[in-house]
Amino acid sequence: MDLATGRLAVHDRAMKKFGCPAIVLLLVVGGCGTGPATDDARVATLLFAGDLMLGREVERVAERDPLGLFEDVRFVVRNADIAAANLESPLATRPPAGVHALEADPRLADLVGSAGFDVLGIANDHAGDAWPESVVDTVDAIARSGMEAVGGGSNEEAALQPVIIHRNGLRVAYLAFDATGRGLAAGTNAGVAGWDASRAERAVEDARRQADVVAVAVHGGIEYVPSTDPYLETIARQLAGWGVDVVWGHGPHVVQPVWSIEDEGHATVVATSLGNFLFDEGLPGTTTGAVLEVAVTKDGVRAYRTGSVDHEDLRVHFEGWDDPAGDAVLYERVWWNLVGLPKKAAGPVAPVPESFAGDVTAATWGDLTGDGKRELVVSFRRPFRKTLVNQSYAEVRWSDAEGMSAHLGVYHLDPLESLWVAGSLPRPITALAACGGAVSLAFGSFDDATAQATGAWVWSGFGFWFSAELVGEGEPGCVDVEGDGRYEPAVLGRQS
Repeated sequence: MDLATGRLAVHDRAMKKFGCPAIVLLLVVGGCGTGPATDDARVATLLFAGDLMLGREVERVAERDPLGLFEDVRFVVRNADIAAANLESPLATRPPAGVHALEADPRLADLVGSAGFDVLGIANDHAGDAWPESVVDTVDAIARSGMEAVGGGSNEEAALQPVIIHRNGLRVAYLAFDATGRGLAAGTNAGVAGWDASRAERAVEDARRQADVVAVAVHGGIEYVPSTDPYLETIARQLAGWGVDVVWGHGPHVVQPVWSIEDEGHATVVATSLGNFLFDEGLPGTTTGAVLEVAVTKDGVRAYRTGSVDHEDLRVHFEGWDDPAGDAVLYERVWWNLVGLPKKAAGPVAPVPESFAGDVTAATWGDLTGDGKRELVVSFRRPFRKTLVNQSYAEVRWSDAEGMSAHLGVYHLDPLESLWVAGSLPRPITALAACGGAVSLAFGSFDDATAQATGAWVWSGFGFWFSAELVGEGEPGCVDVEGDGRYEPAVLGRQS
């Protein structure tokens, strides 16, 4: 096995935590310094993946193509501040304990570490596939590769011990439990943390005392069912009631919906099954998986997004991020699901000087340019005029039945002076809200003022960068994701 890249794993893990190699510099939010992140940072992004199996056919692929195993998903994993997956393979060279054993070469941990993972949960029903001693072997192999193992150890106390990672001024605690009832439970012997509500509650309480954010892995549920079963839902709601911020589930081998529980200002993001991140099952639905990324602050979860992965060729390929299903916030120029945040809806229409030339449909003001002064942002209509641009798109309708075209302009005040004006828009903007250096918008049609899509435009200094549009109704608004007094564009009351 050519694991030359694995020898870089520990170095790469250190670079992710304390600095950035050139290839990663473009991906890491906030740039890169020469030392650890300062306590001034307010947000950490946590990525979660499902079942990661490195034995059998996957190990044979790794022999031939070690770089290809995670090449197409590496940029997603490394972009997160902390990344975690459920390792469903003992990393040991001991003989297997049964015919369905999934043990793998311990050196494969280097490939997982170099892909960007920080934490591997091992509380599952395959942790003892190479006998109890293999649990300790696995913990040691993970540690040698610069990662942390959670949910297993030499005894019950070790298996219930949280892993706590400091990142961006936050303390993030991880716990992991096997809820299948089939795993090798730790006691005085080596094993994993089996699910027991009373023990789990005490472990969560202990983790909460030591950390700002708590994420708990749960392995279990009915296999191959694409919906959350009552057993896992009960566990998820128990964990949410104990103050857990993320419930990170796996075991059914297929993807189940991600949802949230919000109660008295606290939000818990629940993913009862992220499916298979990498596995050689090959059954329908098992060659695709999901990744969950959560943005957290000291006050808990603020936003999350989900993406899809495919590994039909036993190499993980990232398929893209999903559009939010409900309320959304544009964070890092990507739309995220919005949870647990106080929301600031669009305010009343800003007054527009009588000298303004155009029929105003919406107006607001904000400091788009960052110069400390407010600019007026106006959506308006005026009599359609032919230009070289709109004549080049004869198939587009550029005006309403009264011959009025749609526009958006940004203006200095006192005196009123245009800074930027869109020539013609293919549909009118019916509502907007200024959020720092961006504008959240709702789009209607020339025949209907009802919002049919929403989006956000970010000021670039000489115009706007346009976000991907979200189909459906919604009200433009603003939210403060990082808790720093700066607002990001959002869509509230959204119906996709």
